[in-house]
Amino acid sequence: MIHHLLVLLAAAALIMTAPVAFAAAGDCNGDGVVDDADLEAIIAANSSVATGTSLEACDYDGDGAISLADANEHIAQSKQE
Repeated sequence: MIHHLLVLLAAAALIMTAPVAFAAAGDCNGDGVVDDADLEAIIAANSSVATGTSLEACDYDGDGAISLADANEHIAQSKQE
C-alpha cells in the first residue's frame, strides 16, 4: 500500500515539475487543445526562447526559439487535420 502511494506521489511530482514533457505537439498554451489560441501564443512569443517552457511544444523546427517559421508550420499542420 505504501509503495503504491509513493509511486503515485512520484508520478504526480513528475507531472507537476515537467509539464512540457507531456505537452501535445502544437499545444503552445498548455490547455490540452491545439487551436487558434496556440497560433496566437506563437505569434505573441515570436523571437522567444522555447526550451524549458510550454512553448517547447510549438518549436516545430527544433531550433530552441519561437519564430514565424514555427507559426507557418503550425498553420500547415492545422490544415492537414
